[in-house]
Amino acid sequence: MGTARYITRRLIFAVCLIWGVSVILFAMINAIGNPIEILLAERPGITDEIIESVTKYYGLDGSVTDRYFTWLWAIVRLDFGTSIIYNLPVSEMLVIYGMETLKIQIPGIVIALFVSVMISVLAATRQYSKVDFGVIAGAMVGHSLPGFLLGIILILIFSYWLGILPSYGAYSTRNPVMGSEVIDGLWHMVLPVSMLVFFNTATLTLLLRSSLVDVLRQDFITAARASGLPERRVVFGHALRNAFIPVLTYLGILFGLMLGTAPVTETVFTWPGLGALYIMAIQQLDYPLIMGATMIITVMLVTATLLTDIAYVVIDPRIRLG
Repeated sequence: MGTARYITRRLIFAVCLIWGVSVILFAMINAIGNPIEILLAERPGITDEIIESVTKYYGLDGSVTDRYFTWLWAIVRLDFGTSIIYNLPVSEMLVIYGMETLKIQIPGIVIALFVSVMISVLAATRQYSKVDFGVIAGAMVGHSLPGFLLGIILILIFSYWLGILPSYGAYSTRNPVMGSEVIDGLWHMVLPVSMLVFFNTATLTLLLRSSLVDVLRQDFITAARASGLPERRVVFGHALRNAFIPVLTYLGILFGLMLGTAPVTETVFTWPGLGALYIMAIQQLDYPLIMGATMIITVMLVTATLLTDIAYVVIDPRIRLG
């Protein structure tokens, strides 16, 4: 099957998947009831006329079918409506808060990938050595340690005891570090990014080390060594490329769920990102904001999965397009 046809099939499947998620999401949100009535029913001085007016303003007075297709068409046009709680365009809020989330998530994944490759190669090429057992033990601890606990430990050590790093927020409320907003922003990123790097490195190391050990036992690696190729070229040029295929799936999930996995990190460090905003929207039943954020997370995950499928073929031409 040609590459163009393969990509076309994957695109059609991705669109159908996103549409299916939109139907389920809309049905679940509407099963809760009218959010306006729930939010305003117990507030003194709020009359039925006001509730009816606000309900009409947010387009909640029509039939379920009409409201779904109206909302779906608006989503296609990147119009996510207006937040009920904040009275701001949801699209602008998603961009502002989403950028703050990506600011710590992307470095956390990229740095972790680089570190895990170095550690995995070191461990796999010294299998059953003290270094190998140390890497496995450290990765297992990092993989099983609760995220919020590590965040609290980092805050205690570097903020409370040593006092060298800020414990919360993305920027200083008064004087920026060294009088620069850029340096101040980077300074606030250190702890949350460190937490993400720790956990991402642990999982990636476990996956990549295990895969690399299996690949180093293959016949083509033995043949490459027998041909006189340098060990560095054998490991990084041949073994690592093949061992990276199983890890690619996990990386696709990481990139796809950058916004969806943010609440823990952002809650611990009071980071003003989309994860924290998402939690507040759920607590306050902000109908447009919940649906907008969920659809963005869905699109990111489906897109990352699609790109991962295509990357499989680029990395390993032996994989058949199907």
